[in-house]
Amino acid sequence: MTRLVSVRRTGGFTGITRTGEVDLDSDDDRAPVLSDLVAAVDAGGIETPPARPRPRPDSFVYDFDLCGSTCQVHEHSLTPDLRRIAELLLD
Repeated sequence: MTRLVSVRRTGGFTGITRTGEVDLDSDDDRAPVLSDLVAAVDAGGIETPPARPRPRPDSFVYDFDLCGSTCQVHEHSLTPDLRRIAELLLD
């Protein structure tokens, strides 16, 4: 099983794509916090489009890969844990 966590953010007013990733087995300072967050998220239980509503104008869409479990979430549907994962990987 891969221990890689990544996020790709698209959309927004300017349409700029941002990506970030961390190997949870690395010595990256964010790895312990991300490991706890990933353990708390059930990516398989998150509805992905088209079941979710269309993104709102000028909002972001996030594609997460959480150690092999993938999901796509619109900005307005982010859970607190997914929002924190995105912040850690994109800031």
